Amino acid sequence: MKHYVTPVLLAISFSFPAYANDEPDKQCQQISSLTGDYFAQRLEGKTMGEMQQATPPEFMHTNFFKMIDLAINLAFTFPESQTEEQVEQAVYDNCLQHKQH
Repeated sequence: MKHYVTPVLLAISFSFPAYANDEPDKQCQQISSLTGDYFAQRLEGKTMGEMQQATPPEFMHTNFFKMIDLAINLAFTFPESQTEEQVEQAVYDNCLQHKQH
């Protein structure tokens, strides 16, 4: 699992400069929360394409859209045997670890 998550999360520090002055874990909290939400939708049977198409057009070409896209992709890297809370915690911990470097 971490083999897939780590490379994606390494890009976080470079993808969202608007968050550079925020609390160090605010961005990680947002990403982990979104990932958990999309993971729950995945468990309900939604496909990646359906989730991507449901993104409101006003978010296109924004940093928030990048975060949404990252969260959707991350949601499909975890095994379905995990819980939403486990996914959120794993993403949050991994994000914090990579933002400190």
